[in-house]
Parts: sequence; C-alpha cells; structure tokens
Amino acid sequence: MKRVLVLLLIYIFSLSAHAQNNDDTAQLILTLAKRGGALSSFYTKYYKVKAWSAKQSMPIPREYENWTLSNFQAAMDVSTKKPIDWGENGDRYVVVNVVLDPNNRPHRVIDDLAGTKNCMTFTLELYEYDGTFVKTVSKWGYLLGSGYHGVVYVQQGVYPTFLSDVVVEKGGSLTYQVYDGVQTRLSNLVSEEDMRKTLRERKVNLDDNIPLQLSSVFPPKPVFDAEKTAMLEKIKQESPFLQAKYYQKDIFDSGMRDFPVAKQKWNFWNMFIASDIANQCPIDWGPNGDRYVQFDIEFEGARNYSALQDDLYSTGKRFLFPLRLYESDGRFVKTIS
Repeated sequence: MKRVLVLLLIYIFSLSAHAQNNDDTAQLILTLAKRGGALSSFYTKYYKVKAWSAKQSMPIPREYENWTLSNFQAAMDVSTKKPIDWGENGDRYVVVNVVLDPNNRPHRVIDDLAGTKNCMTFTLELYEYDGTFVKTVSKWGYLLGSGYHGVVYVQQGVYPTFLSDVVVEKGGSLTYQVYDGVQTRLSNLVSEEDMRKTLRERKVNLDDNIPLQLSSVFPPKPVFDAEKTAMLEKIKQESPFLQAKYYQKDIFDSGMRDFPVAKQKWNFWNMFIASDIANQCPIDWGPNGDRYVQFDIEFEGARNYSALQDDLYSTGKRFLFPLRLYESDGRFVKTIS
C-alpha cells in the first residue's frame, strides 16, 4: 500500500512539474514575441486619426495582392459596441498587444518553430496620453493585411479596425499591397535563432527596450554663451534649410542609390513610413496628426564625422544638424535623430 502511495505521489509531482515546465515555456515564447520587434503595431500609438472602422474588399487578403479598405468611420469598441472613447481631450491612443490564447481563438498565432501547443492572440489596449492604462478594448483578435499603409485588427472577430500608418479621412478609401494576409505564424514574430536560444537557455536574451514613441526625448543642448547663442540664431534666420517644416505627408524612409551627384538624378526606392531612429519605431505625429519635423543646428561636442565645417561665418567651429519633432504650435516634443 505504501509503495502504491509513493508511486502515486511521484506521478502527481511529475505531472505538476511537467505542467509548470509547459507554463514556463509558454511565458518564454510570449516574452520573446513581445520583444522580437517584428511588428511595429506593438509599439506604435494609434490615435483617433489613425484608427478607423472600415469595409474590406475581401474578408482575408492574399499576400502581395492589392486590398481595398473603404468607408472609413469612427473606430468601434467591441466591449461597449460604441465608438472608442478617446477621452475628454481626444488624445487617448490604442496599442496592439499579444497574449497567450488557451481558447484557440480564430486565426490564432501557432508555434511553427518549436512545434509546442502554445498559441497566442492579439489584444487592443486603450491608454491616456500620458501612458496611463485605461482599458482593454478587445480581449482577442487577429491582424489582417499588414503592409506599408497599416494593418487591420479585427476585434473579437466582429469589428475590423484599420490601424493606419498614413493619412486617411472619414468616408475615404485606400488601396494598398498586402505583405502578410493574416498573422498566424510565430515565425513572423520571432527569429528561429532567438527561439532556439531562448528554449535552450530558458531565458529571453532580448532587452525589454522596445519603447512607445515618446519614451526618449533628447532635448536641445543648452548653450550658456551669449555670443554662441546669437550665432546659432543668426544661422537659423538666414537658412531656408533650417526654416523648412516637414509634415507627415512630406517625409518618408527609403532606400537610395549611392550618394547624390550634382546636377544628376538621384533615385530612391522602397518608400516607407518615416521612422524615429532614436526609438526605432514610426514617428509619432500626435493625436491630431499635425506635428512637424524640422532641422536644428548645434555646435559639435565630441568629434563627429557628420559635422559640417563653418565656411560662411568664420567661427572656426563645426556644426551638427539634429532633426526634431514639434507640436503644430512650435512646442518641442523630442529629437528624432
């Protein structure tokens, strides 16, 4: 009898240990997916001007084919069946998150790398402008039609919500090429090498440093010398380059063909939404989409290969040209580069 009891206890303990190991593995895979950085939706703020209910030309688009979204209207909240409450000032934002899915929801993300039974789904979370969590709008959902222009998040299989990376207007339409029809594979979120290393070492070696867009500010360097301050202001006033303002419709990331040559055409390719290099994510154009970027000028501190030698004002100094983000009224937001 004692032998049977001991064997039973060992069996129960082994089941418990196995379950614990499976839970640990699931958490490791989830953490890896969150930190992998493959989907910009995980760390992009979508304000009211970037989140829209939309009609789809087909329920699930095919990869590398054109897809049309039309009749853009106020984004819905599946938990209330009303439009999303963007707050008193209209400056709340939503962010896509990824969570474990023990219920095997439609179009769940499956583990096609290690073959575990762990599945994931996407949530849509609402935040105040200052980053305070408000609520979970959608407890599960899936991502469709990922492409240069944005992605559609379907809230709990009911409300397709276009999370836009470009400017769209209410009642309008948009046709774009789809890169991923539907996000259902873990291999789209994490690399195979990172997956192997994580499961082997039982820890995630990627830093939890994928920030939301305003986490790093880098304000202009203060200048305590009146003469230097006056010189910088003089250069700004006399430079059309430093006076130019670039809005969301004016600026793109792209590949380029070598360096430019005077009086010759310069070719760009693969035009893409403009990035914030300081945070490695799309530029945050603000709740109303009306922020702008502008070049600034500052004296070189430590030696920098990109600094320009002064050949106009005889200062004997070298200058750097940071790119900064401003509110529409001119208030400094952050340094982009």
